[in-house]
Amino acid sequence: MKTKIAGFFKHENNVLIVVLSVLFVFFLIILWKTEGYIGEADSLTHYRFSRYSWRFPEFLLHHWAKPLFTLLTSPFAQFGHGGMAVFNLLAGLASAYLAWLSARKLGYNSRYLIPVMLFFMPVYSLNVLSGLTEVLFGLNIILTTYLCLDKKYLPAAIVISFSPMVRTEGIILMAVFGLFFLIKKQYRYIPWFLTGSLVYSIIGYFYFNDFFWLITQMPYAEGAVDLYGKGKITYFVDVSSKIFGPFTAIMIALGIVLIIIDLVRKRTKTIYDEALLVLLPFVIYFVAHSVMWWSGIGKSFGMHRYMIAIMPLGALLTIRAFNLMKNYFDSLTQKKTYGIIFTIIFTVLIISQPFKILPAFPQKFGVMDKVMYEASRYITENDLNKNKIYYYDPAFFYFIGFDPFDPDQAREFVPNPENPQIDIKENEIVIWDGHFSHLLNLNLDSLKASPYFNELAIFEPPYTIIVFGKEYKVGIFQRNSKPYTEE
Repeated sequence: MKTKIAGFFKHENNVLIVVLSVLFVFFLIILWKTEGYIGEADSLTHYRFSRYSWRFPEFLLHHWAKPLFTLLTSPFAQFGHGGMAVFNLLAGLASAYLAWLSARKLGYNSRYLIPVMLFFMPVYSLNVLSGLTEVLFGLNIILTTYLCLDKKYLPAAIVISFSPMVRTEGIILMAVFGLFFLIKKQYRYIPWFLTGSLVYSIIGYFYFNDFFWLITQMPYAEGAVDLYGKGKITYFVDVSSKIFGPFTAIMIALGIVLIIIDLVRKRTKTIYDEALLVLLPFVIYFVAHSVMWWSGIGKSFGMHRYMIAIMPLGALLTIRAFNLMKNYFDSLTQKKTYGIIFTIIFTVLIISQPFKILPAFPQKFGVMDKVMYEASRYITENDLNKNKIYYYDPAFFYFIGFDPFDPDQAREFVPNPENPQIDIKENEIVIWDGHFSHLLNLNLDSLKASPYFNELAIFEPPYTIIVFGKEYKVGIFQRNSKPYTEE
């Protein structure tokens, strides 16, 4: 029996299958133990577009929602937000597998650790169970890297051409991989970089009557710096230990240095491929987001999750550095005892990262979500959901569980925020929250003072939270029977 088990684990493919299977089961358990949902409001908004795209096909062309992401996730979204999480988990596993394949092409050792290195980067650990676009975008990038390493240039060009339909930053990565094609003199495949844009431009033309809708409807063309903010150009470097994990961040930095040194000293084909297909996309994407956050362009909130897209590449940089250190420890004893000990310690440190860095893993209710959840329970316990509800925060429709596109059940945003009483009928409910309602000019004090609304309840967090300069709370108001008279 022991001989059979030992024989099984001698084959690297079998080890990889075991590692990926364990990760799949482990993260399903994490998903099951998670409170609420993962990914904040954007995750729920993506879920809403994907879930209802079968009823409203125009959602499949929604620019902000990202057309390809919406299309691929729509079958999973029919099972709820958890279905979206499972889609991203599968996309993450596929990314790990492609990173493993890429490492094999580059001749790296200890490849079985790559999935662990990827999945236990703290921000990846959490958001791989969300409904956000970054995980699929990362899959798109690492798939392109692998196809280029495998010299499958036509599929690589087509795959990366669809990246802007998953994340707008795909435009940057197209330029990076385009440089690789130029250096490799694969000129005949460069026109295929237009495939994704042409396909969606043609499809969108029949709906928007605008062939250039991908440009004219770009949601990030202009941004309000006072709303989205900006910060130091070194911001992402400063928080890299929180994003990648402290041990992984160090190994990524070391991996970058090693490739640069080898690029100067050896200049082999493999080193050039590493530099162009692993190092360059990682660095350019990292720098681009640093510049966007520093300059205030591109509507960047400086979110940690933006870096998920390059984490599969980060895993390759990590294994590059890990192998150097392991080889050193292996050389200390003939039986490679120190190398084995180093591998065990390093793996434990990597796996421990999300448990130490994240506020809670599995995730517990955030303070604001807890307040919204309590407000939602108040609505259902008092049968107020029998009336039409006007809301702003997507978390509300998630917690209540109603159809957000049923005009008799709910409507997102009040029709007239300055005078909400005009278009809201008797007994209908308005949910005010200190995040989205405040941003979209629905004033809490006006609702509280209005003779047309009755204040039913106000829910506040246990301590003061300021969101965009406003104290966060959730208010529930009901339109009374007083007829509106224009003053």
